[in-house]
Parts: sequence; structure tokens; C-alpha cells
Amino acid sequence: MKRLARLLMPIVVAGVLGPLVAGLIFCLLALYTYVVDPTGTSVADLLTMSGIYIAFAYFEGGPIALLAGLLVSIRMIRRPPGLVVAVAAAIIAVGLFRLAAQIGLLSPSGGSLVVNNFALTLAVSVVAACVCWLLMRRFATTA
Repeated sequence: MKRLARLLMPIVVAGVLGPLVAGLIFCLLALYTYVVDPTGTSVADLLTMSGIYIAFAYFEGGPIALLAGLLVSIRMIRRPPGLVVAVAAAIIAVGLFRLAAQIGLLSPSGGSLVVNNFALTLAVSVVAACVCWLLMRRFATTA
């Protein structure tokens, strides 16, 4: 049972924290924009946009994060994963979602982020994978 919990840990961490990290990246970008040019929006608008960014990150990036977590979990069956495995899983997950969107397996709303903003999605996914790996590396080494 303990081994099963450790194998499920990457899926849970990636699914819960991955989109949160991605949403917080965009919140920090919005905060930076507000600090540089405060005439555009108010603080209330900034807080509303932050909530929307985080919700959108879970809606669009949640399935990608779950797939990346599943790939890391599969790797954990043989050996403890490293940072390279987490980053590779994020890249593979984004690539598979891009391929699925191009083929037409995803609905038009489900694949729009990956198709229209592939480089941005890839970069944010890699950063989120690094943060998730840093948070779970202690558990992954003992699996």
C-alpha cells in the first residue's frame, strides 16, 4: 500500500500543484505589468484576473499535468525519477496534447491553448514540472 501511494504521488502533485504553479506564473506577470504601468488596471481588477488565470490554468493545463504526472509515475516503477524525467514528461505531455489537437481528437476549445500558444504552454509546463519535482523529490527517491 505504501508503494502504491508513492506511485500515485506524482499524479496527485502534478494534477494539483502543476496548474497552480502555471496560474501563479501568469499572476506574477500581471503583477509585474501592473507595477510597470499602473494606469491600465486597478488592484481589484488584478485580483479578479488572478483568480481567472488560476481557474483557466486548471481548466486548460490540468489534463496536461495529469498526463505528465502519469508518465513520471510510470518511470517510478523502475527507478526514482530525476529532474530530467520530470521535464521530459512535461514536454512529452504537451507534445501529445498538441498532436491530439492537430489530429482533431480534442474539441476546439480543449486544444486551442496547445495549438495557438505551443511555445508558451511548453515553457510554463517545464517550469511547473521543475517546481513539482522539487516539491516531491524527497518522496520519489525512496520509492
